Amino acid sequence: MREKLEILLKENRNNITEVVIKEALENDDPTLFFQNLQQNGCQSWMVSSMILYSDTHEFYNTHYDEIENIRLELQEEDLITNLPDEDLKNYLAWLSYEHIAYNIYQQIEED
Repeated sequence: MREKLEILLKENRNNITEVVIKEALENDDPTLFFQNLQQNGCQSWMVSSMILYSDTHEFYNTHYDEIENIRLELQEEDLITNLPDEDLKNYLAWLSYEHIAYNIYQQIEED
């Protein structure tokens, strides 16, 4: 897993995929990181860079265009139907991080 993540990291710069891969590689077991994230999500505070609102807001602002593309894609696929009334930046930051992490994990598992 670690080798595949390193290859993906070289192909992805300045995007959410890069952020997720770097976080996964900081863990002793990247496979377990992805599995725990799928089960518990960012709300479990397992992603150290996505705990505080200031962190998720900065993430949202930095990756706004990519997050908007993800939001639109998920809405078109009816995977999200209602957005929360509470902190939308936080919700979309977590949603996009989890979505990208899921896609990375699926891609690696298929290889």
